[in-house]
Amino acid sequence: MEVSTKMNEKGFSLIELMIAMVILAIGLLGLAGLQGTAINGNHHGNMISRATVLAQNTIELIQNTAYDDIDTATNTDLPASATVDNFNRTILVEDITSLPGLKRVTITVSWRKLNQHQVVLRTIVSDEG
Repeated sequence: MEVSTKMNEKGFSLIELMIAMVILAIGLLGLAGLQGTAINGNHHGNMISRATVLAQNTIELIQNTAYDDIDTATNTDLPASATVDNFNRTILVEDITSLPGLKRVTITVSWRKLNQHQVVLRTIVSDEG
């Protein structure tokens, strides 16, 4: 008894569909792995933004302070270091000896998540306003 097979059959075989599904699954798993990396990157960017805003607000506070009161040792509104929203903020005020009437202010905002991170902003304040 002879069985005839049609050579012009159209469609996909079960093996071809299974291979396609495996390739698709591998691709989707790769994309799922990248999702975690994207979330971590977004969180890190958010932390940098928040630290920068904290440092900028501190600079604005200093710029609105009388020149003679810009001293972390005597001004209680400007403590040399403080913890704000899980960030450590330090203020360093230095007189510029070569240029009287100017102070260099350095604001460092740091935080720890696996590694130590920091944002540093600097400004110069004049006694003339």
